[in-house]
Amino acid sequence: MERLKKLIDRISGKNRMNDIKYVTKLYKRSQLEVLALFLVIVAIVGGNYSYLVFKLKMTTDHIYTQKANEIAQKHLDEPAGFGNFDLMTIGLYSEWLQKEDKYFKLYKFGEYDDELKEMDEIGAMSDAYETETGAGFVAFRLFTPSAVKSVKKHIKELEKYDTLIIDLRDNTGGMLTSAEQMAEIFLDRGMTVYTKETRGKSVTVKTKKAASLKPQKIIILQNEWTASAAELFIMALKENLDNVTTVGVKSYGKGLGQNEYRLTGGYAFKLTAMRLLTPSGSCVDGKGIEPDIEYTKDDIISFADSL
Repeated sequence: MERLKKLIDRISGKNRMNDIKYVTKLYKRSQLEVLALFLVIVAIVGGNYSYLVFKLKMTTDHIYTQKANEIAQKHLDEPAGFGNFDLMTIGLYSEWLQKEDKYFKLYKFGEYDDELKEMDEIGAMSDAYETETGAGFVAFRLFTPSAVKSVKKHIKELEKYDTLIIDLRDNTGGMLTSAEQMAEIFLDRGMTVYTKETRGKSVTVKTKKAASLKPQKIIILQNEWTASAAELFIMALKENLDNVTTVGVKSYGKGLGQNEYRLTGGYAFKLTAMRLLTPSGSCVDGKGIEPDIEYTKDDIISFADSL
């Protein structure tokens, strides 16, 4: 009798509304559970974002492959916990890493943004004037977007000089992309600026358009603090053009490139992620660039002008 009643109810649709209510209730509950799970995942990842980024980049981008993997396995595999990331872990690792990678740097509380701002201000301080013999003189303190913008703004003025003296003394490099853009001003389309070797791949950077400046003679001043992107700029011109003469003393010798990564709370870090090669495939790291004409006196600009 009971079975017959259930069958009649099912046929008549009396239980159908109950079934719909049950399914709706189950659906809403599952939505809440999924949302709760999502919030937990966000909290875990968000609280440990810096830890995850730092570990990922150290074990995938850092050029010192074996050392990075060894130390990451030893020091970065411990659980980070469910709260905010403990920056002391990065700090302790950074202290060890600086012994292996002298260019590694950990930025705290907005220091990275301050450094970028300062670099661009220094890059904008480039000097430009006409020498006593009628040559053009340009001094680049750092390769930054502002330096490139300044030169491009004065292309028409610089075109009139048959000889251009470029002062790179005390230029410690700056931004690799800005040095590349500056080299493009002097090099024709399809010329190699540099090659970067990262973990697992090699990328050759070539110019994409015709040169904007083609002086008959280029004289580059360098000293022991001419480094990194400035050295790549020198070699890009020297190995692609036959009218470049370098004057001064041997340059610093930095052929390694760094990548910067932002963390939470205004933190960031910079690590060595690439080996930089000149157009001919050589690397100046630890070697520097020997000048074509060695000159150590203070009147080096006048000397270059006499050439």
